[in-house]
Amino acid sequence: MKGTLSWFGKEWIDNDAKALGVYIALLILRFRVRYGTDIPVLCREEGLMEARLEPYLSIFLKDEKLIEAVDAGKELLKALVEHTSFYEYEEVLDIIELDFYEILKEVYLRHVNRKEIAVKISDYDAAAPFIRTFLSDVSSSRFSKGKITSAGSSILLTPFSDLMELYGLSEEEVHRLLEILRLSGIMFFDIIPAPVLEKEFIESLL
Repeated sequence: MKGTLSWFGKEWIDNDAKALGVYIALLILRFRVRYGTDIPVLCREEGLMEARLEPYLSIFLKDEKLIEAVDAGKELLKALVEHTSFYEYEEVLDIIELDFYEILKEVYLRHVNRKEIAVKISDYDAAAPFIRTFLSDVSSSRFSKGKITSAGSSILLTPFSDLMELYGLSEEEVHRLLEILRLSGIMFFDIIPAPVLEKEFIESLL
């Protein structure tokens, strides 16, 4: 299977809320769902997909926009199952991310919380230098990775232990850094979206 999918339209991502909902749902489905066992349950029990989406989307959005984003993510799951065979899920999600990557990237980076990146991990060390190094090291595969999408999104296998080993951070400092990564939008569920791994974004972190 190659090329644009006829059933996926740009109206699904025509505003920030919907685009974020679709992108987060896409990455969760790509990296954190067992297709054979989880998909049937997620389709049968609608609240489960919402429970997976809302905690992370709520970092970016509030109130009506959050509801709109969650609904868009749930709609992606529904359409994926309706239009795609079980064996094509991974490839189709890959195609969607590639086909609409520029739109998804622009929206995603617009919502990264740079204020969180500016806080300190400890009394002396600002987070931004660690995060620049972290993202560069993820890009160069110094971290243990699982799956990687064609667009470059990836899931880390052992981020906590890798951070301690590579940077000599204490457990407390690693916990703090991981919390900053989550609250800033750099990483969620050990997933690193491709937009934050691009050189231009990494170099923009002061």
